[in-house]
Amino acid sequence: MMKFFRKNNKTIFLIFTPLLAVGLVLSFTIWSSPQPANNQGGTSGNTASRTASAQQNIIQKMLTDIRQYEQALKANPDNTTILVDLGNKAYDLGAEYLFELQNVEKGTKYFKKATEAYQKVVELGAADANVMTDLATAAMYSGQNELAEEFFKKAIETDAEHINSKVNYGYFLAFVKQEYDKALEQWEAALALNPDPDTKNRINSWKQEIKNRQQSNE
Repeated sequence: MMKFFRKNNKTIFLIFTPLLAVGLVLSFTIWSSPQPANNQGGTSGNTASRTASAQQNIIQKMLTDIRQYEQALKANPDNTTILVDLGNKAYDLGAEYLFELQNVEKGTKYFKKATEAYQKVVELGAADANVMTDLATAAMYSGQNELAEEFFKKAIETDAEHINSKVNYGYFLAFVKQEYDKALEQWEAALALNPDPDTKNRINSWKQEIKNRQQSNE
């Protein structure tokens, strides 16, 4: 399964072995896959290069940050900056659990928490294409496929030149819904916007993967 980091509106890809977990609420085909795009600045890392103590410190820091954001929201529940920060931190913690520790239950929990925070930003009229794309991607990771599709589409409608929304929506269409032709449309649209070389390479590798799958089904 592909891991999408939020990172200053850039696409960052890492290779991860997919999770073979019963009950995983995502409908990804199990294959060793690369990773989509995220938008607002997030964490990354490789568990293999961390000690168990360092890993716990990272998680505890994220949990502390989430509690602080939640406490701040009690006094100011409509503060969209804090809501986005809460969504971002919950997204990062979900990624930490799901991809680094392969803890599906906790990963799903925090991706859902991220979607809830981002949705409140949408309700308050303060969501841009970055927030909508991260909402959709978090929804994808937590098995909320209708929500994911809704906000991938809204992100693209909000900003027709937003590369990450097209990249991630294409991934969703290809590897969650197996709608390959629609996925290719999104990736071609993203390529037309001249993304960075890493993103181009990743899109082309996905296109080849789709071609291989289609040929194997003939």
